[in-house]
Amino acid sequence: MADQLAQVQPTDAAAEYLMTIRYMHGEGQPVIAARLAERLRVSPATVSEMVNRLGREGLLTVDEATRQLELTDAGRTAAERTFRRHALAEWLLTEVVGLGWAEADEEAHQLQHALSERVTDRIDLLLGRPPTCPHGNPIPRDGRTAERPAGLPLSEASAGGQVTILRVTEEAEEDARLLTFLQDHGIRPGAVLDVLEVADHLGTIVLRTEGTDADVTLGLAAAAKIRALPGRADPALFHRVPERARLSATAG
Repeated sequence: MADQLAQVQPTDAAAEYLMTIRYMHGEGQPVIAARLAERLRVSPATVSEMVNRLGREGLLTVDEATRQLELTDAGRTAAERTFRRHALAEWLLTEVVGLGWAEADEEAHQLQHALSERVTDRIDLLLGRPPTCPHGNPIPRDGRTAERPAGLPLSEASAGGQVTILRVTEEAEEDARLLTFLQDHGIRPGAVLDVLEVADHLGTIVLRTEGTDADVTLGLAAAAKIRALPGRADPALFHRVPERARLSATAG
């Protein structure tokens, strides 16, 4: 059965649907066709056509009572393999090639469909087998995802406290402008931030990255898409690409 699941090769478009459904389930969102259309920014008719196709291919099921979409074992395996290639491509593009987060995310969507498993495995080794993508979202391997803290939405942090950024959710990754803003202001996994002010009446949170004197104001709606841990988290939670990977890019 495992060999049969491993052979599932959805098209590029189908892989995007499967990965998005996986994201939404991971965020605790009930996935129905209308919400999937909003998330993918396509028409309900387009989603309906793809859902029917994925159902025929045995990659998802539709609950008759709730109309919620559920990935089958084969669909989940395909989604996880796509996400692994995407995440490793992001590491390669940001830490070795030197692209920004938003540009790397866009390019990774192209690369994730072109990488073979052999090349993906070699990239994984080169990068030191990162447990997460650059934004902190866990990378599944062999059907298993390493356990990591859940974290709380940054929007729920208390003024006067300190937090460590755990991850930028997949929903936030879909906003290129937000990704660029976060990177430019050092709001990334492992960053320790002082929470200076939470203004519910304004819908904002004011932060300061430890070691700097620059305040950053972030909307609470955007902060809700970021997960953080209270206080100073264990640095071992956050991957650093080995120096050999960076050196390989400049050798010669």
